[in-house]
Amino acid sequence: MLERFNYATITDKIDTYCPSLTSTINDGTTYISSLQNSIGNKIYSCASVLQPVNGSEREEREITRTPPNENLGENVIPLSDERVELVNHILDLYGCHPSKECFKHYDDDVIYEDQLMYATGLQNLKAQFYGTPQLLVKSTTIKYKILENIPNVLRISLTQKYFLPFIDRVFVLESEIRLEFNENKKICKHTDLWYGMQPIGKGEILRKGVSKILAALAKPCPE
Repeated sequence: MLERFNYATITDKIDTYCPSLTSTINDGTTYISSLQNSIGNKIYSCASVLQPVNGSEREEREITRTPPNENLGENVIPLSDERVELVNHILDLYGCHPSKECFKHYDDDVIYEDQLMYATGLQNLKAQFYGTPQLLVKSTTIKYKILENIPNVLRISLTQKYFLPFIDRVFVLESEIRLEFNENKKICKHTDLWYGMQPIGKGEILRKGVSKILAALAKPCPE
């Protein structure tokens, strides 16, 4: 099992990589809402989605995952075996179960971005996904759907529930995952659109700082 973060080190890392966040890290709700305000206030009332945790949500539970080709949007072309494998790997990543196999479809120079983070290069992308389970005790996929499947783009609608142990809260995040492929059929860009909204361009420096914090806190990624 992956080790969790030592939360006593979080403030030190933020002082190094993103000092403007130090004043908000001590309270999870304040941190999340103020961080979103600082990158453009595009996720409204973020703190209001944090809910108290009940006993069952602290337990690890397996859920039945329906096959990708049973979750196609209207007029979406059925997935090839390779794309089916890829979708299952994406669900593993977002379910906080990363493995070496999950990254086999990514280009070495891949770009990853969402409303919170911006990372370049495969090793930095790995750090985001290997770091997440060390911070989030559990993540459960509530539902997903394939929105688009063409040679150079794969889009997935995903509803995910996360448990945040350091503030003893859960929240549900709805996002659209957009994967763009290069001529070698490798993922060259992975964009996670929270609530369908584009990452905020003017917050790129801050998002790079958050990515560096997570990479610094995470244990070394398996090769």
